[in-house]
Amino acid sequence: MTPRQLKQAATAQPMQARIVSDGCRDYVVEVVSGTGAGLLRHWRGRTLRFRSLGEVHQLLHRCGVRDAVLRQRVADDEVAVGSPIFHDQPLSVRH
Repeated sequence: MTPRQLKQAATAQPMQARIVSDGCRDYVVEVVSGTGAGLLRHWRGRTLRFRSLGEVHQLLHRCGVRDAVLRQRVADDEVAVGSPIFHDQPLSVRH
């Protein structure tokens, strides 16, 4: 889904976004609707990556998404279990 498609879909139905942080690199946005979930992509089909939460916040606000969840990955070396664990934190996009 591109940002333009997200804006059109958000006017028709409530959308939620999961902002996924994988370590210290960047953020990707997973859009969740009643029909399913998918990553936010560039018009060429590549996954959109953001350098800061501020960039993500501005885009989601412009597209009309009001609620988001920040999903942070806990590093493998900090986890006693073999697979990575995610920590979810509610994030409001409202101004």
